[in-house]
Amino acid sequence: MEADASQVTSGSPNDSQHDPGKMFIGGLSWQTSPDSLRDYFSKFGEIRECMVMRDPTTKRSRGFGFITFADVSSVDKVLAQPHHELDSKTIDPKVAFPRRAQPKMVTRTKKIFVGGLSASTVVEDVKQYFEQFGKVEDAMLMFDKTTNRHRGYPETEERKPGFSQLCISMKYVLYL
Repeated sequence: MEADASQVTSGSPNDSQHDPGKMFIGGLSWQTSPDSLRDYFSKFGEIRECMVMRDPTTKRSRGFGFITFADVSSVDKVLAQPHHELDSKTIDPKVAFPRRAQPKMVTRTKKIFVGGLSASTVVEDVKQYFEQFGKVEDAMLMFDKTTNRHRGYPETEERKPGFSQLCISMKYVLYL
């Protein structure tokens, strides 16, 4: 794998030592360059390293890259913003972990997914059930556009850390 980099420091994206200022940026447009990536993220803080990963044979962007901030607090600023768009495409910045050092479970999302709901289930049923574990910020049923029926699974958003883990640890979660 090859990197199209801007001010690359020593090392590679697969270094085994974790740099808390390093972020993985997924969903990049094929046209995104290291310069445009740097320009976008520089509003969050000083960037020490920036690279867009490219296929070594075709030299085409692989649709992801890495940035490393000089100050770790810049990572929090990026993660605090719910939506990021670059080159007319929604991008997905995440804290980067070396492949060998990835924790078993890293969650930054507050959303949980539940499947197997009956066709008669309504969003109020889902909210009411999950309120026993803590305040539910939002709940929605995903609908099929062609049939206008929900797909059998809701998406809920928790406010309390550990809510998802508590739900996961239950043997039987939801019968509606």
